[in-house]
Amino acid sequence: MRAAERRIQLARAAAARFHLVGYHQVSLNDVAADVGLTGPAVYRHFPNKQALLAAAVDSGLDEVERALDHHIDDALPVLMDALAHSAVQRPDVWTLLQREIRVLDPNLREPIRHRIRLISDRLTDRLCRDRPRLREQQARLLVIGAFAVLAMPSTSHTSLGTVPLRRALAAAATECLLADVDAADINAATGAPGDGDAVSPREGENRRERIVDTAVELFFERGFSGVSLDDIGAAIGIAGPSILHHFATKADILTAAFDRATARLEAEQHARRDGSRSVELTALVRRYVDFCGENRALLGLYVTDFLHLTDEARERTAATMRTELRDWTRSVLAHALDLDDRIARIRVRAALSVVNDMTRLGPSGRGSTDRDVTTAAALAVLRSP
Repeated sequence: MRAAERRIQLARAAAARFHLVGYHQVSLNDVAADVGLTGPAVYRHFPNKQALLAAAVDSGLDEVERALDHHIDDALPVLMDALAHSAVQRPDVWTLLQREIRVLDPNLREPIRHRIRLISDRLTDRLCRDRPRLREQQARLLVIGAFAVLAMPSTSHTSLGTVPLRRALAAAATECLLADVDAADINAATGAPGDGDAVSPREGENRRERIVDTAVELFFERGFSGVSLDDIGAAIGIAGPSILHHFATKADILTAAFDRATARLEAEQHARRDGSRSVELTALVRRYVDFCGENRALLGLYVTDFLHLTDEARERTAATMRTELRDWTRSVLAHALDLDDRIARIRVRAALSVVNDMTRLGPSGRGSTDRDVTTAAALAVLRSP
């Protein structure tokens, strides 16, 4: 096998490994064994594991760029179908982009981020040609949403075959880009989960809340592994070891943040069942958009640092998200009785991803205009043909 072919083979094998268990859990020996080599043989092609990760990401972006190169001037459904094909063939790339590239040194990370910006710019320009009345910020948000749809296979599994999955993703991504951002029914105030239920915390509880809030922002900015207890303490004006009076470990702070958000979402879910909250689709989506807007940093950690939670904490959060998925799916099926429930679940997972990514990757996630665009995009995905 020629050297260039071996590099591609190693990059793809590494991408699959990194996607499955995370960068830090993979050794060069693991990747080498997957392609029938010894660990030292990898160094003939890559100087270290970081270079291998960068090559793994680049190999996936190559496929995205090929789809754009061949179809950028085609109708949007055709372009989205080509991108959906690459997403189904290389689902690993989206997880690596969102979760792993931050471990790279700047000289490897920044060229990848530059490629991502160029890809986003090309699709944004293409959308603005089709929809000249869109403001650039709206177009950029919708492009974030479309890529969130295409990234769904990287985090979700389905029994659908490759072809119907590709069609469902292409249709949902197209509808996201064509979402009616001026629709009147998305602007009604619905109230965020738990509104009016808050109780003023006691002093000790208030200190715990400050620790959690500050830590979440620092984790979001630097990554969980890049923040120490001393960093958290300095940010709120206390000694780092003082935090141990409230939390036994740094991971316990992260767990407390997720448990708090999970409790709010569970309260919303219970309210639906007792009849005090609407289960109508628009209301479901808007309240989730509001919830995400108030937990923007935590959404980022859900993508990048979820693996740092204990098994029990991950399962609590996952169980709450499964309930959200089930409730949304029921609402979708109530309005489309002949819809395959597997397609309904794909639409719902895609819509949830749209909300999550448009909130955490958008300009602020807090402005009402951004939330209206996010709501419109998620509803368009849920109602895609």
